[in-house]
Amino acid sequence: MNDIDRTQYEQLDTILWDVRARLIRPQDALKAYERKWRYVDQKRISAEEQRLLDRLIREVGDGRFLPAT
Repeated sequence: MNDIDRTQYEQLDTILWDVRARLIRPQDALKAYERKWRYVDQKRISAEEQRLLDRLIREVGDGRFLPAT
């Protein structure tokens, strides 16, 4: 999986407010979703971003998504 252009995914871009890099490694994207899941507006996540998250879970997270509570 290639690096992810965070600006193409609204929720990912929002939770990475403190990161300057535009391109994010897949591992870092999944970690950000997990660490900051409570800040993701799940009603506003696009179908494209949901597909990205599903792919990250499958390919990077070995099928596991462990959001912080």
